[in-house]
Amino acid sequence: MLGRNTLALLCILLTYVCAIEYGSLGDPEDIQSVIDNYSSSNEKSLLWGPYRSNLYLGVKPRIPESLLTGLMWFNIEDYQSITKMRHECKQSDNLDKYGWVNYDPRIGGRQVINDGEFKVRFTTDFVKNDEGNWALRIKGKTDDQTVKTSVVFYAGLESEGALKFGGMKDNINLVENDVKLLGFSDRLDGGFDIDIVDSKKNTYVTTSQLIDPSFDPSKTHHMSLNAPIANMWRSKEIFMTILRENVEKLQKEFSHVKDVPPEQLFQLINPANFEGNLHFIQKTFQGDFQFDILYNKELSEDKYTKENIGGKIQHALESFDKKFIDKFQLSAPFNGVNFVNFGKEILSQLLGGISYFYGDQLVDRQAAVDDVEFSQTTLVGKSEGPYELFTSIPSRPFFPRGFYWDEGFHLLPILEFDSDLALEIVKSWFSLIDEDGWIAREQILGDEARSKVPAEFTVQNSNIANPPTLMMVFSEILDVAKRRKSEDKISFSDQEEDFKLGEEKLGDLHLKNPDLLISYAEEIYPQLQKHFEWFRRTQVGEVTDFDRKCHSKLDAFRWKGRTKDHCLPSGIDDYPRAIADIAELNVDLMAWMGVMARSMYQISFLLENRADAQKYSRIYSDIVANLDDLHWSEKDQSYCDLTVDDDDENVFECHIGYVTLMPFIHRLIPSTSSHLAPIIKAITDPEQLWSDYGIRSLSKKDSKFHEGEDYWRGNIWVNINYLVLESLQHYASDPNVDSETAELAKKAYADLRKNLITNIYNQYEATGYAWEQYNERTGEGQKTKHFLGWTSLVVVMMKMPETIE
Repeated sequence: MLGRNTLALLCILLTYVCAIEYGSLGDPEDIQSVIDNYSSSNEKSLLWGPYRSNLYLGVKPRIPESLLTGLMWFNIEDYQSITKMRHECKQSDNLDKYGWVNYDPRIGGRQVINDGEFKVRFTTDFVKNDEGNWALRIKGKTDDQTVKTSVVFYAGLESEGALKFGGMKDNINLVENDVKLLGFSDRLDGGFDIDIVDSKKNTYVTTSQLIDPSFDPSKTHHMSLNAPIANMWRSKEIFMTILRENVEKLQKEFSHVKDVPPEQLFQLINPANFEGNLHFIQKTFQGDFQFDILYNKELSEDKYTKENIGGKIQHALESFDKKFIDKFQLSAPFNGVNFVNFGKEILSQLLGGISYFYGDQLVDRQAAVDDVEFSQTTLVGKSEGPYELFTSIPSRPFFPRGFYWDEGFHLLPILEFDSDLALEIVKSWFSLIDEDGWIAREQILGDEARSKVPAEFTVQNSNIANPPTLMMVFSEILDVAKRRKSEDKISFSDQEEDFKLGEEKLGDLHLKNPDLLISYAEEIYPQLQKHFEWFRRTQVGEVTDFDRKCHSKLDAFRWKGRTKDHCLPSGIDDYPRAIADIAELNVDLMAWMGVMARSMYQISFLLENRADAQKYSRIYSDIVANLDDLHWSEKDQSYCDLTVDDDDENVFECHIGYVTLMPFIHRLIPSTSSHLAPIIKAITDPEQLWSDYGIRSLSKKDSKFHEGEDYWRGNIWVNINYLVLESLQHYASDPNVDSETAELAKKAYADLRKNLITNIYNQYEATGYAWEQYNERTGEGQKTKHFLGWTSLVVVMMKMPETIE
């Protein structure tokens, strides 16, 4: 949830308010012109990016099967380091630190990679323009100028067309000067060049005795071959295969191959003079180095050159800094220089993880769930698609794919920075909703994405849901927008001039132009309806058969597809639940359904669809009533899951923690309710949920605390802590909350915000990384490192007020 300080998606409701309050928005032809202009400008500004975020650096466009590029490097001083070549992000590489420290997806930015084992620090600067051109500057620094580093850039064409070497060679694989590749692809609108340009200050590795001139490390090595399009993403494996074949050939020709120094042995050679669709360019440096990669369309005017790229990079870095300060005015005590720089890095790493995926997914639409034993269902996937998805990701090394329940949290900082970009991502996700209204909780599109997923998790089941966090975003922002209705009227004139100014004006055009938002809302509304109805139909729980008295027999819910030990659909996998049974009702799912119903009501009301608005309003009221009727346990003073005992009598399954807090964090508890105070007291109780580093996922008093797998059984997760913080702010500010409870909420808010931000910052400074979760006893980061998904919410928390007056 976004609270008062997040204005991002308020643009949606604001548009509706303006449309209703001010009447007609203009001539339909003019409106369509505005929409077309925006779509064209937006597409150009987001065309290229480091969208292969599973790699340390991999640039490609948002165009299926077009051009793939990537960067690899290894230390070449011994025979072992080649086995540790850097390419895809891996936790096992144990880099000191890496990630984007300054990055705007519309213009580019800077990434820093500290590779202590290989004794080199990389800076990779990426810039692009609205003509479809882009450039990379690769810079390596080392404290030891004797260090030898081999760097490999590759480019491969996945579509019909051509990609050829365009320069002169000393022999079949050695290049004395700069490298030029000449390309042509209909998908990339014609011809293009890729220039790889050296700095004059570079020092290449030299050797006094060559086994053969083709192995000379003092020259740039180029090799091309025909690679199957489906395997283009396996460029590292292809490269290693080529080197292995070279070594095997040398072993046959030379009796003393072990005497060949590694800087010669591991050079690309091309004895057969292959030409094809995949090109490798290898450079082997000693000490510091720098080179540029310049991609320019043949007929464009604003091209990147070795003379202008430095200025373009500086402009991109300064533009991001200015935009960050404008969008994220941080609040005390986290507004000093150190925290500002921290916030920039956290946001940049989230934005730098935005990815473009294209490919098929594996789906089992036949397998039944919830058998008698509630065992793990064996899924048999059938290929569906191909589909495409534009999304951020939880973690580049460990979770480089789209996760539905994560994505709503990812969007919150993105919305603050660039609401147009956030809406683009939302639209991409909702385009994947199928005819039934289902969307896969994990988006594993194509072979490259599947290569990072254990086989047992690659197939999705069309019965399985996931928390609908994208609807949570809509719901909260619409509430914020209501409060903006009385603000000054926005002028919508001169929009054409905004479009002419290019990418620097993109980012908040939906805030300024209601035509864009109305078009957007009308496009996605039918998908939202299908999605809501799928949830309500497929996740319904049993009420009548177990004599459950409640306000509405239709609005009780159970996560389908759980097992004895896990409830993966809920997103909080191993959180303690009742013994698996069809009689179970889940309070967290009930709360999520309340969020969905509230959001659907607000949108339909503002679209003046009265029938839909009445329907969703009724459903929302029924859910709020059913939360008390079905899930409130007077004994436990908490909202709890419901199940039955051996005599089919209804009993509460109550494990105080994130599940039981869901009605509170989604603000479904009326401000005058007597249930509010005991929940806030549990949150602030050190013997239950409160710790010095954040709210525990499970009560310290619970018998399952830190037991078993111990994933969601006590450890601190930033996403739920953020929602708790937002709700404390909400109830502390509500005049209808009694004064004692409000004061408790105010103190909890201030202390929790301080604890969370301070610990995440300290751990980042100590380790170089943001983490998936944090230890409730020590505050230490745990599980996946370089987790810039929902942990990036810290930058939004830094913007929230220090205290609630």
